[in-house]
Amino acid sequence: MQAKAKDILEFFSDLFYRHNASYSAINTARSALASVMSLDDSNYTIGSHPIISKYMKGVFQLRTPTPRYAQVWDVSIVLDYLRLQPANDKLPLCKLTQKLSMLLALTSAQRVQTLWNLNLDKMCLKTDSVEFHVDSLLKQSKPGNVGIMVKISAFLEDERLCAVHCIEQYIKLTKEIRKSERHLFISFRKPHKRASSQTISRWIRVVMKISGIDTDQYKSHSTRAASTSIAKKMHIPMDVILKHAGWANEKTFEKYYNKPVNTGHSTFTQAVLHH
Repeated sequence: MQAKAKDILEFFSDLFYRHNASYSAINTARSALASVMSLDDSNYTIGSHPIISKYMKGVFQLRTPTPRYAQVWDVSIVLDYLRLQPANDKLPLCKLTQKLSMLLALTSAQRVQTLWNLNLDKMCLKTDSVEFHVDSLLKQSKPGNVGIMVKISAFLEDERLCAVHCIEQYIKLTKEIRKSERHLFISFRKPHKRASSQTISRWIRVVMKISGIDTDQYKSHSTRAASTSIAKKMHIPMDVILKHAGWANEKTFEKYYNKPVNTGHSTFTQAVLHH
């Protein structure tokens, strides 16, 4: 559980040169080692040792982290596909499930991890909106700041794109098969247990691919950038976007999520679905 600073540096260099690891990967390794190991030749920790810190700055300069996407896909491509689908009460469970996962991803601007934690016992379903209180530990959770409220407005102009209406139909269709399972998303295949986060991601990618989005380039997480970028272009106030998506400051959005997209409406939901 102890090592010399030079051993740590040799390990990082091996990751850098032999394994071509990114700055993020090496920094993650540093954090992991710092949580369980100490330096036997220094009073510094692995995370604060000045030479290790300088080394990490060099890695950052040589392999500066960049956003995954230079551009974001056009939400209208997916929305056009969903508009062509039968009404919610005419869709089989598999199609309704995939559609709901996509609509929630777009209109909530949340990670799949959050969608996976949506629970019927912590849901308030109204005619004009739906609210979920998520008190599970999420990526953005911090001491003293655990839990978020996910609120989505109804899209009365087009029921086919309304996440609230889709949730109503989904709950109705799964009532008999979900038994005691209270998490929103369940598998549409027997034994109809709670769907994993990986399964929800796959459902979203299925809709993207059928719609015509290049899923080799864009993954399910890209829905977060797609919807928030539209909201920004449509002049939704930044504080509304940050609150809706669960970001603490504007820098995260501007650096990783704000991408070129065309669009202008008064609420986040309206901005996304009017595109």
